[in-house]
Amino acid sequence: MNTRLPQVLMYHSVTQLDDGPTPLCVSPERFEKHMLYLERRNLRGVSMRELHLAARTGSTRGLIGLTFDDGYEDFLDTAVPVLKSLGFSATVFVVAGMLGEENTWEHRGESRPRLRLLDAEGIREVSRQGMEVGSHTMSHPRLPDLDAEALDPEVNDSRRILGEVLGMPVEGFCYPYGDLDGAAVQAVRRAGYAYACATKKQVEHDIYDWPRMFVGEKDSSLRLWAKLKGLSRIARRTVS
Repeated sequence: MNTRLPQVLMYHSVTQLDDGPTPLCVSPERFEKHMLYLERRNLRGVSMRELHLAARTGSTRGLIGLTFDDGYEDFLDTAVPVLKSLGFSATVFVVAGMLGEENTWEHRGESRPRLRLLDAEGIREVSRQGMEVGSHTMSHPRLPDLDAEALDPEVNDSRRILGEVLGMPVEGFCYPYGDLDGAAVQAVRRAGYAYACATKKQVEHDIYDWPRMFVGEKDSSLRLWAKLKGLSRIARRTVS
């Protein structure tokens, strides 16, 4: 079926740091303003699971995907109450091998705020609150740097472990750093995921490298709208 891939926003942590702003974090105040702005534009934020289903049935009007990478505790404590107050949902992509730990992986050219990740009970509560939990690998590596022996466990084991914790199949995957290549995309397909989220880099231009737009603290409501208009121009793809 030919259609336009619906737009998706990408957040990480929703918290206010004492050391000042960082690309990893958006303040609770800014995040709430973003969500209220979407509501005023008659857009409803939804999980990728809901957006994927809507795309398959051609009923995406008024929907926008909301995603949160890494699975920080503040997603449950801070983002979820705002989302639920507006009737929104979202997908949080968690690092299955690091539940309850801190984000010790490499960050691109910036200081790394040490933030706590959701533990097993936290992701179960996220699911009970109506949000979707997706996979962000086992340890947050750059997938194109891995050989097949290391790649498949990162993709497969994370889906299996999260499914066991949640008691339900995990449908979605997200490439760490937005780094992907043909081998990574094929590994995700083999693992049985229904879709996978990328950022700007794509190799197949379909639901297994679904583009997203980064949103941060510097994005005012008007700048957010400008980003959405730009994302709309690049998101005309084939949904299988």
